[in-house]
Amino acid sequence: MMLKRFISIVAIAVLVAAELTMPAKAAAQYDQQFYAANDVLFFDPTCPSNVAVGSMQLAGDGTIEKILNFFMRKGLNLAQAAGIVGNMAQESGGSIDQKSGIKTPNPAVRQGGKIVDDTYTPENGVGFGLVQWTFTGRQKPLQDHMKQLGVGITDLSGQLEFVWKEMEGSYSHTLRALRAADNPVDAAIAVHGPPNPGYEASADSPAAVRAVRGGNAQKVFDTYKDASALAGSTANSEMNRSVADGDPTKADKAATQKQPSSSSSCKTAPGNGDLTETAKSYAWDKFKGNDIVPRQEYKAAVDKHLAEGRYVGGISHKGIDCGGFVTILLRDSKFETKYNSNEGNTIHQEAWMKDNWTRLTPEEEKDAGKRKQGDVAINETHTYIYVGEEPGFETHIASASLDERAPMSGKEGVVDSSFRWYRQKTGAL
Repeated sequence: MMLKRFISIVAIAVLVAAELTMPAKAAAQYDQQFYAANDVLFFDPTCPSNVAVGSMQLAGDGTIEKILNFFMRKGLNLAQAAGIVGNMAQESGGSIDQKSGIKTPNPAVRQGGKIVDDTYTPENGVGFGLVQWTFTGRQKPLQDHMKQLGVGITDLSGQLEFVWKEMEGSYSHTLRALRAADNPVDAAIAVHGPPNPGYEASADSPAAVRAVRGGNAQKVFDTYKDASALAGSTANSEMNRSVADGDPTKADKAATQKQPSSSSSCKTAPGNGDLTETAKSYAWDKFKGNDIVPRQEYKAAVDKHLAEGRYVGGISHKGIDCGGFVTILLRDSKFETKYNSNEGNTIHQEAWMKDNWTRLTPEEEKDAGKRKQGDVAINETHTYIYVGEEPGFETHIASASLDERAPMSGKEGVVDSSFRWYRQKTGAL
């Protein structure tokens, strides 16, 4: 009997030891070069796959501020985020917001004005939610998305995440047009469409879209343009913190979704249609001088492009190149998948932009305030990209240098008479 008991104890100890060492073994066996060579760039077996990655705290005083905060933390500016709110107010607005004077978007509104609860199942042909998703083709993915997050169908943060998911996916043309907008009225028009099919694409006339949806957006913008920042490097820390950073239960300061329980090193893969996130994944956030060591995400991207026989630049150090970096960034972010399709150096890239993009006017080139995210500067020997004011990124520029400097926050000027500036045409991809 004692012998059997001893054997049982030993067996249990072996099993426990195996369980405890399994994560370490997984980490030790993780071969990033293998995954990169097989087109699996951002898989990490130490990160859980059954959690919602990319969810964020909704901070703000009331629904409209929370919506603005959400989209500004995705990289939009106030005018662009206001354009989304202006459309949502027309689609699902109910009670009047006392600050802005527009109708407050409501994620629980069913077409006709009825307020539903989390037991509601969307009906084909009947609008529902913040943007009034109407047909099964979009309602079913919404349901699946909310179920995956583990939140109810009327959850505000879950619906906002789905809006962003659609804009990065089948409505990426809307997101590009939105990012090109430099005032709230044009932003509202960009969200509604055209370009077709517009994200909202209602039966409203162009005049009505401008007057009502654009008018809503303008009121929101005017309400907050001189107020404290709702997101970004100058915002109060409460407006940028995640649930993991502190108490998410403060009244009217946090409507949350599930957060990943893994370590902070587990990240959403870049290259999903978001220039901001891809730039921050590929480029160091500070200027480091002549340092050829790239971020691991960028190295993996370079390896992938090399395997595909595509241009990456660099001579002694592949991918460590100004034009190679801009090419990979614009393609992988899906901001411009055909950029530099002639697979060439700086001279060839300018030839490509002359044929496919638009040169800024002399007045625009001299005015730093006229820059838009994704604008590319180029001369005979160097090129770099304008990424705008991004939280945590040291400058407005991202750049690299041939065999000298890995991608990083650059010191190049937003205005420099020795460079020519080009901008993507609306509707390009």
